[in-house]
Amino acid sequence: MTLHEPARFFANLLVPTSDPVGLRGRLAEHLGRHARCETTETGEVLLSSELGLSRLTLEAGGLRIAAESGDPTGLAYIKMIMADHVLELGEAGLALHWTGAGASGSPLPFFRAMTVTGVATVGRFRRLTLRGDDLGRFAEGGLHVRLLLPGEGVRQRWPVTGDDGRPFWPDGNPPPARVYTLRRLDVAAGEVEIDMLLHASHHDAPGAAFAERARPGDVVGMTGPGGGDLPEATDYLLFADETGLPAVVRMLAEMPAGRRVRAFVEIEDEDDRQALPSVAAAEVTWLYRRDGARLETAAASIGAGDLPPGTVVWGGMEHAARRAVFRRAVDVWGLPRDRLRLASYWRRGQAGTDHHHDD
Repeated sequence: MTLHEPARFFANLLVPTSDPVGLRGRLAEHLGRHARCETTETGEVLLSSELGLSRLTLEAGGLRIAAESGDPTGLAYIKMIMADHVLELGEAGLALHWTGAGASGSPLPFFRAMTVTGVATVGRFRRLTLRGDDLGRFAEGGLHVRLLLPGEGVRQRWPVTGDDGRPFWPDGNPPPARVYTLRRLDVAAGEVEIDMLLHASHHDAPGAAFAERARPGDVVGMTGPGGGDLPEATDYLLFADETGLPAVVRMLAEMPAGRRVRAFVEIEDEDDRQALPSVAAAEVTWLYRRDGARLETAAASIGAGDLPPGTVVWGGMEHAARRAVFRRAVDVWGLPRDRLRLASYWRRGQAGTDHHHDD
């Protein structure tokens, strides 16, 4: 019997810089906040995460970055992240060119063209059903995707891999992009469901504007997945407003039996309630904003002694509410940051462009 090693994918980048030591240090400092960082006996800096591994090595003419991953998507993300940070932290005017897997002009492995096959109205959401090919990778690595939303009547040309590893738009005209949660994913059917919140003014919200006009046959771009991971625990405490509700739906649907969950969901009124099926022991409290109920108040009603040891707290909500829940979790409940997954999905008074993950 022959044993086969799992496939690995490799790429290399030589960054031409007059200060390779300084650039390597800045990359290690910034990327080390989200990846494991170590220095070998030979002086290599290793950065590793669930995406794969990067080796930062000094050599004549600059800094060598050797990236490897167990799948093309992980490698593509490493290349993109490295390029973004090198261009931010390195010298001005750098031209980057990766060699190896994922050649310039090739399809982005984390991109899919998705066709709208169904549209429904659920409370203040428009629920879009999208169909595409080869969605297995979207079942791991996070709950969220980024939708690329072409304008009405626009025939969009989609991005490919650029020389620097980042998405390259052939027509130089990327459409607006917004992050959403995969409320439901059926890999076998090649189908996802996404709930898109409708806003009072669609003109300032490309996502809501697209959701309002979407019809079967429309095509959108989808990249991902990312974000939304939950540490293993027996007990979970969840906080969400409408923007975080699709993530709560997905997490509860996938939560195994034997887990205990308390969820607080702030919505406008009764019309925005949704079914939240789960085999876990789930207790959901709906907070109606029209009656003055708020996530901040719900969090303030929970004392340190009310949480079982090892509880994980997750949240997806407005910025100020997120800050209040975070302060309560740290100052009163005494939870370490590695047990917190709290994010501000939007900020009152500002037209946001993306999720902003804080913890």
